[in-house]
Amino acid sequence: MGGLFSALITTTGAMRANDRVLMTIQNNVSNASTPGYARRQLSLYPRHFDVRLGLAGGVATGELINYRNEFSERNVWRQSSNHGRYAEQRPILEEVESTFSIADGAGIPGALNRFFNGVSSWAVNPNDPVARQVVLDRAASVARSFNSTAKSIAAAATTAERQIASTVDRINSIVGRVREINLEMRTDRQKVDDPGLDAQLYASLEELSELVDFNVLKAEDGTMQILLGGQTPLVIGDRQYEIRADFSFGTPRILNAQEADITAQVGNGGLAGLLETRNQQIPTYLDDLNRMASTFADRVNQVLAGGLDANGSSPLVDLFTYDPVLGAAATLTTNPLEPWQLAGAETTAPGGNGNALLLASLSESAELDGGSFHTFYGELGAKLGRDLQNANDGMQIQEELLSQSKELRAERSGVSLDEEAARLVEAQRAYQANAQLFQVLNELTDVLINLLR
Repeated sequence: MGGLFSALITTTGAMRANDRVLMTIQNNVSNASTPGYARRQLSLYPRHFDVRLGLAGGVATGELINYRNEFSERNVWRQSSNHGRYAEQRPILEEVESTFSIADGAGIPGALNRFFNGVSSWAVNPNDPVARQVVLDRAASVARSFNSTAKSIAAAATTAERQIASTVDRINSIVGRVREINLEMRTDRQKVDDPGLDAQLYASLEELSELVDFNVLKAEDGTMQILLGGQTPLVIGDRQYEIRADFSFGTPRILNAQEADITAQVGNGGLAGLLETRNQQIPTYLDDLNRMASTFADRVNQVLAGGLDANGSSPLVDLFTYDPVLGAAATLTTNPLEPWQLAGAETTAPGGNGNALLLASLSESAELDGGSFHTFYGELGAKLGRDLQNANDGMQIQEELLSQSKELRAERSGVSLDEEAARLVEAQRAYQANAQLFQVLNELTDVLINLLR
């Protein structure tokens, strides 16, 4: 009888163990598409079996194995940071590019063409007040084109600043979720190995990697420490250290919880891409545009200052004016001249068109970096185009690399429905076999009990 009872107990334990295996498989299948989830497997081990000592053997459950692969996770984070950098740069650069129109007759090139064509027509009839007024009107159009382009670039910079502020808020929010998970782990030690909490943690870290690069250190109590750029702490245990975006100095900066500038530590991710575009690329475009506007205005003013107006006098007021501190392109404007004040004649030939011809020649002369105004503008547009193309190419490449890294992670730690189905069949058969054995042992026990009565 003792042997039968031992066998019943052993069979019951085996059924209980297989029931737990089935529960683990069910949980894996249910969470196959849950962000951050890594498959779990319940280990089984044989109990000691020795007939002489009366040890009935059987099977018992061991630890719940977590198949998460840290190397694969960090590889996904790295590729996600690279992808985030280009993904955030592209829309800002597209906004800037839309202002540099190359369509025939549009934008600054079109305004320059119309201005110099007007000057050429004026040179044919140097004393025609209508031709002089056309030059004044088209000069004002050039100024407005520079103003509009500078305004659009400034608007793109403002968009980048809004994105920077929003990204910093998202970083603090995600880190706040990690802090809450750390707090749960410290409050209840059993939650350190909780699959649901683990999935939330790694889903949050992957979301964070799209925005900024960081290092993760796991403490002895299971909590995560996150260091921005490997240096600035964002969360340690249940304490969060928020960062913020500062725009008080014109150039956006990232400050840590102690108000120290940590912008240089932001090496990758969407925040790094936004900072690079706002603090480096956009100022370069604007500097070039300002240089073009100031050179154009200065050269036109210089030529006109060297001639004689319709009254045979040297001009006292420049055609163009601008504020170099606020930016030539944004502030370029024309002074309110009368048509007769335009100096179309040379000092040696009053009433002639020598100065108007000299002004018209500025259209093709080398005025900026060995090229004409149109050439310089084309090079500026090409520079912007290359930056945008680099962002597009980088994003496409990183999308492929990110996809590959996620596939590799899924192979190592993701849930395979085919594999879980095979394990399910195996566990079901083991459970059924033990159930049948339990039924036979139960019947034998009943028979023996009846015989002893």
